[in-house]
Amino acid sequence: MDTFTLDWGRSSIVRLLGRNQLVRSSDRLETFAVALAAIAVLVAVPFAAAFGTSVKEARSLTYARQAVSRHETTAMALEDARLHVQLDSQTFDVKARWSAEDGIHVGTVSVPDVVRAGDRFDIWIDADGNNANSPTPPSRAATEAVGSAALSWIAVAAVAAAGVCVLRRMLDRARYADWDRDLNSLAGNDGGRANHEQ
Repeated sequence: MDTFTLDWGRSSIVRLLGRNQLVRSSDRLETFAVALAAIAVLVAVPFAAAFGTSVKEARSLTYARQAVSRHETTAMALEDARLHVQLDSQTFDVKARWSAEDGIHVGTVSVPDVVRAGDRFDIWIDADGNNANSPTPPSRAATEAVGSAALSWIAVAAVAAAGVCVLRRMLDRARYADWDRDLNSLAGNDGGRANHEQ
């Protein structure tokens, strides 16, 4: 009958943290850094979630205020629309007139389609009667919160990984230098200056 036993003394973590003389201190330092980075990434999860929650609350409040303070009204074009090209889109600008609670407003507004002088079209205005963008949908707050939380966690993970990589590179250079010294010592060639004395 075959038996299976767990030999915890042979695990790599136990070997690295144990008193084995063959394990270098640089190996122990590298293992400690990897463990510390992993702990930092795990601990960052609830902080990222809390950050996402605060973003959602702030954005939800902002978008709720927009929904209350903005409303649609009808404007009349005072002249023909002009094409306005941006880097990634094109819209039309037109000088228009619209009425609000505080009186008549005149200004240049953006419209998605061509309008001619005298045409009527709908625009969004804020509480002061000025032209404004349409209110942001409240569902966008949740999307932005998830994105903010994910990006903050990824930033922590990237910093931790970069720190481990930099430390590992430094330790590798030190190890290679130690190996070079040991090999030169074994070969009896002290940096190219062999001892020829008898």
